This record gives sequence, C-alpha cells and structure tokens, in this order.
Amino acid sequence: MPIDAVAHFPIERQYVAIERDDLLKKIAALEEEVGQLRQAVVSHAVIDQAIGVVIARGRLLPDQGWDVLRAVSQNTNTKVRLIAEQIVQWPYSGRLPEDIRQALEATLARRADTGRPRTPTTSADR
Repeated sequence: MPIDAVAHFPIERQYVAIERDDLLKKIAALEEEVGQLRQAVVSHAVIDQAIGVVIARGRLLPDQGWDVLRAVSQNTNTKVRLIAEQIVQWPYSGRLPEDIRQALEATLARRADTGRPRTPTTSADR
C-alpha cells in the first residue's frame, strides 16, 4: 500500500501499513536471494561433476580440471556453467557440441604438450 494511500488513517495504522510494506519488500528480496543461492548450489554441483569428467578424460590432477573448464569457456565464449552441463551429459548422450569438443581436446593437448603433470598411468590404463 503506497504511503499516500494511508494518509487518511490514524498515525498508528500508517506506521503499521508502512512496516507491512517494508516487510513484504524484505520477504520478496529474501525469496529472490534464496532462489539465486539454490541455483548457485546446483551450478556448483554441475561444475564439480564436469571437472571430474575432464580430469578423467585428460588424466589430469584434480586441481587442473577447473583450469581446463575455464579455458574451454574462454575459447568458446560460453559460460562455464553451460560448458559444464554439456560435459556432464556427454558420457550419457555421446554428444558434445563441436566447438566445445574442439576446445576441450585442444586444451587437453596443450596441457600434454607442455609437460604439465598428469596422473600416472597403470598397466590397466594401457
């Protein structure tokens, strides 16, 4: 209720109306923040899963997975979250958009060429 709409009420009721309006605005802001936090948790989980796929695919150390995802994101001009969603679905769908696949393979190849540490291979991997 707008402040000027309560002007004909006694002063006590005006304060109640203003406080109620402030509370409703605060509730709406908190609900929006909770929604954003929920989305962030989901996005974070998907990114973590994609990092797992990348380190398995590239036989990288865990801390290198994020660097690869970020590089693919920059090279394709695509948000990390969207890259992560595609990579997480890749083992199930068998499809990865061509630009993402090329950027991922190129990034992994550059890491192999620069001699960055990779996880050791076992006889089962050969």
